[in-house]
Amino acid sequence: MVSVKQLRPFASASLESFRAASGAVALIQQPVEATFKAVAPAMVGMRTVGMAHRSRMEERLLAMLRDFDNLEVHFLEPKQDGEEFTVGRTDSCDLMVPEPSVSQHHATLRWNAGAGDFSVRDAQSMNGTFINGAPLAFKAQVMLHDGATLAFGDVQFLYLRAETLHAHLRLAVPGTPAP
Repeated sequence: MVSVKQLRPFASASLESFRAASGAVALIQQPVEATFKAVAPAMVGMRTVGMAHRSRMEERLLAMLRDFDNLEVHFLEPKQDGEEFTVGRTDSCDLMVPEPSVSQHHATLRWNAGAGDFSVRDAQSMNGTFINGAPLAFKAQVMLHDGATLAFGDVQFLYLRAETLHAHLRLAVPGTPAP
């Protein structure tokens, strides 16, 4: 996993090269606390804890954006239409989020090649999945859109297409020509 800051040197790459190296979509998050990462293996099989920050989701998102360079980037590289990626607390998930408010299998992301985006479906998690601060309805599968915020329990992500992340990287690097 890399930080936004570590990706800055790749701003000069062409969009095609960047996308080929990274994948179609990036989920960008604030780093998980070191304590949670250390105890994550022992948390397998344990109960999910209740959310601590539900009422402060917007405030936490703004704090996250202020520290954009230090956010972690997870690239999703779907190979075919309909491919699914699991999100959860265990290492058997495609996107492991070692945080106690995240269920063992929290949600599933499904690639829609025609739209060029993923949809998300909550896996009956204890703390729910949120899109732009709104809870995802039971058994609903909702298409994500570039720039959306996505939360699994207390952990928030920015959902960005590779081209959007590439454009942001280019804007932040002085002397990089516009695409």
